[in-house]
Amino acid sequence: MSELSLSQDVISLRGEVSFKTVTGLSQQLQELVQPQVRTLDCSGVTKADSSIVALLLVAMKLARSAGASVTITGAPQAVSRLVHLYDVDGIIPGLVNTGHD
Repeated sequence: MSELSLSQDVISLRGEVSFKTVTGLSQQLQELVQPQVRTLDCSGVTKADSSIVALLLVAMKLARSAGASVTITGAPQAVSRLVHLYDVDGIIPGLVNTGHD
């Protein structure tokens, strides 16, 4: 199961991010991203495929549209490698790793 939740200025992402879950997560993001959101915490991600890059891009786009500046924290190193592989480092500049995979 995958889910997003909002607490103050942090959106927390938990569970698996895959081609099966990314559409629902994108829809949840649209409801949760607000101007006061500052962080997308990915430390609860248990498994992710390349669709997480699309989800992070959606998060950045929604944040810009809402007038927010979002930092992505707690991302597994594998996510950072995917972001670099797809050459979107400049679009997802606030990626902060926790070091877990």
